[in-house]
Amino acid sequence: MFPEYLGGLQVLTNIGISHILYVKFYASPFRLIYMRFLRGIRGPALWAAGLAICALVALDVAGWALYRRIEHLSERDLDARLRALARWAALLVGPEQAEALISGEEWATEAVGPTLKRAALEGGLENIYFFDPNLRLQYDIQGYYRLSGGFFPAFDLGPLLQAGTGEVASSRLYRAGGYYLKSAYAPVRDEEGHVVAVIGVEGSAEYFHTLSKVRRYFLLFRLFGIILAGALALLAYHALRWLSSAEQALARVEALSAMGRIAAQMAHEVRNPLSIIRTAAGRLRSKYGDRIDHRLPEFILEEVDRISELTDHYLTLSREEKIHPESCDLTALVREVVGTFSGEGGPPVEVDVPPKPTVVYGDPNRLRQVFINLLRNAWEALSETHDPHIRVSLKGHRRGVYVYVEDNGPGVPPELRDRIFEPFFTTKKKGSGLGLYVVRRIVRAHGGEIRLRSRPGSTSFVLFLPRKPNIR
Repeated sequence: MFPEYLGGLQVLTNIGISHILYVKFYASPFRLIYMRFLRGIRGPALWAAGLAICALVALDVAGWALYRRIEHLSERDLDARLRALARWAALLVGPEQAEALISGEEWATEAVGPTLKRAALEGGLENIYFFDPNLRLQYDIQGYYRLSGGFFPAFDLGPLLQAGTGEVASSRLYRAGGYYLKSAYAPVRDEEGHVVAVIGVEGSAEYFHTLSKVRRYFLLFRLFGIILAGALALLAYHALRWLSSAEQALARVEALSAMGRIAAQMAHEVRNPLSIIRTAAGRLRSKYGDRIDHRLPEFILEEVDRISELTDHYLTLSREEKIHPESCDLTALVREVVGTFSGEGGPPVEVDVPPKPTVVYGDPNRLRQVFINLLRNAWEALSETHDPHIRVSLKGHRRGVYVYVEDNGPGVPPELRDRIFEPFFTTKKKGSGLGLYVVRRIVRAHGGEIRLRSRPGSTSFVLFLPRKPNIR
């Protein structure tokens, strides 16, 4: 009866303490408040990210629309000004001077030239052209197109033909010699309304140089906005995934929170019957030791002590890790632990440590537990390995010491590497899943860190311990 009772009691104790640890480390008040806070800001965070992306898109569209609007208004203003100057130049020339200039009379050239140059100067024009009714170039104040054979460039023939039919017309923007230009054309009519000549004026679109620079800057800003919007979208996606995981964890923690409170009370209640059972077993052994099988009370006492020790061990883990730091020689400590380990019949251990002391600031007893746990973990991993081998080495660094514990076991599968330090996670049939968890707790309490490196045929745990006090 006693073995069955104690076995059930051990299972009950393990379950209860497991809940205590889970709630202690995963459902602490600060963690619960923090996770509830994250769940509360999920909606606002999603809205904020969406609004930020929409604002960037709206700003991008508004900026581009503003640029196009300014470009359109500036070109329209230049177009209206050039059309008005073309009409004014046509009135200044008049039909009589136009017909005389077409006929080749010298007085007409001497009279029309200064008039058109004065008009160009007053109107801020680059050039003024004079065409006959057949749209052949007869004269321009700059003389640029006389070498062209009397024909205007092909891209201006459309508005020039419109002016030849009696309409005032303008060209599109074009580029010549690195400058943006625009032309307008107006007919010169006689008294009967017939077109006897066409006057063309050419003006510089100086604003377009500035707009071109603005456009380049805007395109850069647009590209930056697209990259920023993409980054915000990506950040929001990962943040929401993380928040979703946090919500699931919070749901599990809240479900276990009530069980944890019950388990804590149960742990205290378990200790009382264990003490009673131990006392009763002791009296049974002293009073009826010669009448019953002496192994029965001994078995009861051993099992009660084992459960008590297990309960105390788990409850100790549920509290914050406390260490008592002092100057500690890792070289001597590693040699001591390896010597003890080898004396227990473990596999051969190669030690590669500096000949001089390697001093860090830590708790020797807790660090000894770290090395013992790692060596036992390596030993258990080599149970099915032919020619097992373990190697422990130290490497000094300016800020601390690196400790390597390596074995030639089968390695840790990739899908399990992220869980190797979780409490109660184990791949062994009889493992508690606390060995590596305790190792990381102790190392982090010293201000250090531990990492796993594993591949088939090789596994190593890399510890970093700071030289100076960095106790957490």
